[in-house]
Order: sequence, then C-alpha cells, then structure tokens
Amino acid sequence: MAHNDQPLEFTAEVPSNIALVKYWGKRDPERQWPANDSLSMTLNAARTITTARLHHDAKEKDKDNGDVLLRADMGGELQPVTGNDKALRHLAYLRRELKMPAALHISTKNTFPSGCGIASSASGLGALTLAAISAWTGARSLTELAASGFDLPRLAELARLGSGSACRSFFGGYCLWTAGAEPESQSVMQVYDQDHWPLADLIVIVSPETKSVSSSAGHLTTASSPLFKPRVAGIPARMRRVRAALAARDLDALGVEIEAEALDMHAVMMTATPSLRYLLDGSVDFLSWLRKEREETGLPAYFTIDAGPNIHVICDLKDTAKVSARINAAFPHMAIIADRTGAGPTLTWRPLP
Repeated sequence: MAHNDQPLEFTAEVPSNIALVKYWGKRDPERQWPANDSLSMTLNAARTITTARLHHDAKEKDKDNGDVLLRADMGGELQPVTGNDKALRHLAYLRRELKMPAALHISTKNTFPSGCGIASSASGLGALTLAAISAWTGARSLTELAASGFDLPRLAELARLGSGSACRSFFGGYCLWTAGAEPESQSVMQVYDQDHWPLADLIVIVSPETKSVSSSAGHLTTASSPLFKPRVAGIPARMRRVRAALAARDLDALGVEIEAEALDMHAVMMTATPSLRYLLDGSVDFLSWLRKEREETGLPAYFTIDAGPNIHVICDLKDTAKVSARINAAFPHMAIIADRTGAGPTLTWRPLP
C-alpha cells in the first residue's frame, strides 16, 4: 500500500446480530470455545461505530497498557473507560498478540441501547477490532486489510476472543459459528447473504437498563442447570430444522423453532445456580400478547430473545408496518428499533488536519 504519511482516522461500523440458534455456555472460557454451534441473522440499523487513530500523547496514555480508549454515550459526550473494561482488555490483548507498538486514540458509540440483551458486545468488540487493526496497519478498506493478512475470517477470529458472538457480525445475512472438536477448529461462515431472505427484526425495548448479570458471567453458570446437557444434545437437530426453514424461506417453520430455542435458553438460565432471570414482567406480558395475537388474528410474527429482557420480533419486511402498528397500539410505552437483515461491517477513513 503506497500511502503517504499523513495522519488518518479510521471508522469501522459493525452491526449487531440476533442468534436464531443460541450460543449459551462455554467449554473453555479463556479461548471462547462455545458449548454448541450457533446461527444468527446479521442486523443493519443496530450497530457500533468506532473510530481509531494512532496516538502518541504520553499524558493521556493508560498506565497499564499505553492505550487510550474513550466511549461516547448516545448523546455524544465522551467518557473514559475504566481499566477493567472488557474493551480495554481486548485492545491490550490485540496489541500484544499482533505486536503493534503504537497506542491508539479510540472513540465509540452505539445506535442502540447497550448491555441490555441486544448483543452490544458483539458489535462493540467487532468494531473495536476492525478499527484498531485498520489504524495499526493503515489499511483503508476491507480489501487492503485482507491483503495485509486480516481477511474477514481472521478479523472474526480475533474479535471472538473479545466477545464470542462478535465473530458472527463480520458477515452479512445469516452466519454459522461452528464450535469444532477443539478450540482451534472453530470457524464462522456465511450460510446465506442478506438478499437470500431479508427479514424484519422489530426490537421491542422492554427496558434499556444495563442488566445486573453480564452474559459473560451468565455463561459460567450453565453447567449447574439440569437442563443444560439436554439442551446441547438437542442443538444439532434444531440447527437442521432452522437451516431447512431458512433454505425454504418458511417463516412459520422458522418461527416455531426460534421461539422454542429462545425459551429453551432462558429455561437453562432460570434453572442454573444461581438462578438468572433476564426476562422482566413486561417481557413475559409481551410474549403472551404476541402468541395470543398470532393465534387469534393471524399476526405473522414470531419472537426470539437474547440474554436480556428485550424482545426481537421477526416478520417479513412487507409486514413491518402492520406488526409495528399492532405492537404500538398494545404497548405504547415500549420503544421499537426497526431493523432488518444487514450486509455486515464497513470501513472508511479520512485524513486528519
């Protein structure tokens, strides 16, 4: 890459994803080795936007690792990240692993509430990984990154070590994360691109508050649940049914599976020791309402839920307005993020003055 030495700032936008077949539980937490395969739909509107540039101001460097990391809230005000933050630890890991000498100045923001079960760690650690490596290498596009040895599978692998589900955000459409027979044989691949079957994901915000128990902590409780082993044993058959529904673009077949899968995961959470209850009373009320609406009026929509109280309502794009209107009428106090199947990450750059 024959670029001049003008300082550059790199902006990575990485979307969140919603798992249709969930990842819950780890065989090896240190190496982010999941207990089972998972399959997700990459989103479009719910994303993290992270900028990075080389930084050499010694006064602002963190004492422990020389990095500078700032987080922007929804209003744009920059707040320093504490030293034990997952993002800061991952940035330090990347510098050690990749032997990058330069510290970085980083700012980041989400287009959606974080820490409440909308996979903000997936988009956040994905965007951090992409922006940081772009700033270190000077690569101005995903193509240039690939030429530097950082193609999408490699970026996904590195991001996974910060947040497991981040690996699924590096490909558009529908993505499969395969656990493999050992940690080193994990892989992630695109099963279908975003044009195969664009679906709407109406994210109903029951509560935007940060959950009291993080997903990382929750993963560690899974083995204590008597339902965990039966759940993992049933994943291969469920995966086959979900993939068949995706191939056939059959919403009813997909919906039956993703609802059962979400409840299956939350049953493991609630029967673990200590018991985890991510669902709030409002979540349960909404699920009951949605099922009743579908049974009594034929509303063509199904739910799935990650590790949080907020509900992802999946429907065909053509039904987005109808489903949104019915939700708003029944739950006017709940905000909706209207999302859909997305195309994956983007990378842009600009010269600094």
